[in-house]
Amino acid sequence: MKLPQHTEAAYPTINDDGTLSAIVDDTPWSVGGSLILPLRLPATLPAERLAGRYFLARCTEDTPWSRGHDWTLPLRRTLYVADRRALVAADSGAERWRLTAALGDDPGQRWLAERLPGTRLNLIGPLGNGFELPLTTRNLLVLAVPARLPALLPLVHMALDRGGHVAALVRDSAPLSPHLLHLLPMAVETRQADKDDEWLAHVGELARWADYAALALPATLLPAVAMQLRSSRLRLDRSFAGVLADVALPCTTGACHGCLIALGNGRQTRACVHGPVFDLVDLAKT
Repeated sequence: MKLPQHTEAAYPTINDDGTLSAIVDDTPWSVGGSLILPLRLPATLPAERLAGRYFLARCTEDTPWSRGHDWTLPLRRTLYVADRRALVAADSGAERWRLTAALGDDPGQRWLAERLPGTRLNLIGPLGNGFELPLTTRNLLVLAVPARLPALLPLVHMALDRGGHVAALVRDSAPLSPHLLHLLPMAVETRQADKDDEWLAHVGELARWADYAALALPATLLPAVAMQLRSSRLRLDRSFAGVLADVALPCTTGACHGCLIALGNGRQTRACVHGPVFDLVDLAKT
């Protein structure tokens, strides 16, 4: 006997083909140029190093027929982990996650933003290598643009849960959205700058205070930030700064070479295979 639709959509599943059928848990919304997608996912998924890890979403209805035949939007879209928490009912077999992506003029993102609560979404993941926050970290520095800041939230919560301190320096000219600030815990010190000299002055000041820095910035800003960190700290140590690569991740296998990222030694590497989080030492020119 066919179950009612609301009962069918109550539980996320791991499918026979290895993909996930997630349940849209609430209406997606946009904040600070990013999409926030609330989902229910199976409670058995890995939970280590979530900041910087991602899922790939298929932008068609989640049915066996659609997965095999509907290629209206063939490429999956990248969604980074923004939050993960257990449900009050621990026996439900599900957890609440929030996934995020920087919004652009993309039909796949528009399709994701229009998903209604209770509908299913086909995912692959979690994928990639996330940020590794050193156990000795007491002061975490976050450097980000607003649209990519939500992808660093798991790292922020980890640092605070350990009893540490967090400062977020946001690169933007417009006033920060109150909704974006609401996503950050009240304990986070938040600063904002746009002009190069002001921005780098803040970077230099906070770099001397920080034990670890997490960056989610456009690739064009990384050389100046690396130089400022090196100047303020007298050297740029490995394992001091991690970077969430500013690059598309279409396939997860490295086959398409659409995620190539330049290394500081002049070579290139595939972000979906070796990232998407890299040590700033490897990306900065020596």
